[in-house]
Amino acid sequence: MSEDQTASLGEVLRQERERRGITIEQVASATKISVRLLHSLESDNFAELPAKPFIRGFVASYARFIGLDPAEILTRFSDFIETKAHDRPTKEAGHSGYAFEKREGEQSRMLLWLVMGGFVVIGALLMFVLKPSLKHHERSRAEKLRAVHALKSPTPLPKLSPTPSVSPVPSVSPVPVVVSSPSPVARTTPSPSPTPTKSAKPDPLNSGLDLEPAEIKYKVVFKALADVWVRYSVDKKPTMKFILRAERILVLRAEEIIRFQVSNPKAINFNYA
Repeated sequence: MSEDQTASLGEVLRQERERRGITIEQVASATKISVRLLHSLESDNFAELPAKPFIRGFVASYARFIGLDPAEILTRFSDFIETKAHDRPTKEAGHSGYAFEKREGEQSRMLLWLVMGGFVVIGALLMFVLKPSLKHHERSRAEKLRAVHALKSPTPLPKLSPTPSVSPVPSVSPVPVVVSSPSPVARTTPSPSPTPTKSAKPDPLNSGLDLEPAEIKYKVVFKALADVWVRYSVDKKPTMKFILRAERILVLRAEEIIRFQVSNPKAINFNYA
């Protein structure tokens, strides 16, 4: 750095910048200080600069970028900065000629109002964009709750009763029951039960309740330890899907086969009746 002790702060900064081949635009890009303010700093025109703390910050950023020691520059020109800072207009007079012409208090209030107005506009836009989505979400949630309520309200599940005594069927393999944890079961309402053909007994759960005792070859009793999703099909009846509530019992009867899936195998007990 030049040892010319008579040079002013602006002259030292400009000379060191030019000696290093750095343009004032490069300094502005690196320090985020406008070119106009940098020209004012290099020409020691402190009337165009903001308050003293900002000036010291500008000097430190400028010096650091061009390779000077910011602390040394600020120490060396501390009295110079203090003296030149008095060239600035007072708060009551306003910053005439600077980027903002109003008094500092008025500018702060305007900035606060601008920020608050920005938040209001952003909030209104978000509400405008998200409101249809929120309404759709609420409708979907209400439909799901109605579907779950509809599953809890149908005809009560049949109580456990001893299996009617029938003659053993020779060479009958164990009932093929599959208890697994499949992909999450879509929450849909049960498929409508077909019109009973073999008996007039109602069978809203497609659980084989409409079979005659002599037709029942397989009977499995399931008891839920917690709320779980179940999906099953008995013989060729339509597949049923719904939530089996904790402590509720589901009895399935079939002539040929029972297929059963559960979202959490550990949350259900079953046995062959």
